[in-house]
Amino acid sequence: MQKNILNLLLNNSMEDRRIFSIFLGNFQTIQLKKYILITFLITISLLGISWIIYPNELNYSIMTDTISYLGDYEKNPFGWVFFSLSFIFVSISFIPLTIYLHKRIIKISQAGAWIGTIFLAIGILGIFLTAFLPDVYGTDFFNDVSLGKIHNIVALFGIFGFILGLSVYGFLFFIDYWSIFHRNRKGIYAYLSVFPIFLPFTIIGIGTLITQILRVRAGGEWPGLGILSFPLWEWLLVISFFITVYGLALRLPQKIPKTED
Repeated sequence: MQKNILNLLLNNSMEDRRIFSIFLGNFQTIQLKKYILITFLITISLLGISWIIYPNELNYSIMTDTISYLGDYEKNPFGWVFFSLSFIFVSISFIPLTIYLHKRIIKISQAGAWIGTIFLAIGILGIFLTAFLPDVYGTDFFNDVSLGKIHNIVALFGIFGFILGLSVYGFLFFIDYWSIFHRNRKGIYAYLSVFPIFLPFTIIGIGTLITQILRVRAGGEWPGLGILSFPLWEWLLVISFFITVYGLALRLPQKIPKTED
């Protein structure tokens, strides 16, 4: 009996250490693949439920409604909880992946990797806080400052955190690829084809910039007609974040390469 209890405690202790190790970005290859698949499915399932039970009479559309509209507890009284859970879950699930990427990208440049990772951390924090600050303009947060205004600020931190963080990472891979930037020696990850992973993020990022400039110059009408729709490009940007983070994590080697001092 005592032996069984001891074995149970040891097994639980080992399981706790394994979970903690994964949270610190220490994945085996098969663990990483399972982690990405499971966390992605949970995230889109929660967000999907929020969308499905959004009131039909309000006609939610990615062409006219931002992602955050799903978290409006006034317009989506039953689905906003699933939206918030989705954002809480995905923000937490991105922490181990960011640490995993940081441990490998730091081999290219310590300063550059830290800059990119800090921006991503700001982006993750922005997503997390968005879950608790719904896009509701009719409710005061403090004096005459509405929840919606606070939400917009936090959401912008989240979006720009990811944009800047992934842009820095992309730049680091660019200088790593070209030997001219590091004494004509071969880059650490020069053998990897990481640039296609950044392609959707790059194209969508440029597309967002161009279309929103055109929308503002055309009078700034919200949400923008057709291809100028801001919500459309917001959705595309978020999708590109997933593609880039997941793609990099799967593409980079599980074994951290050694570098010459």
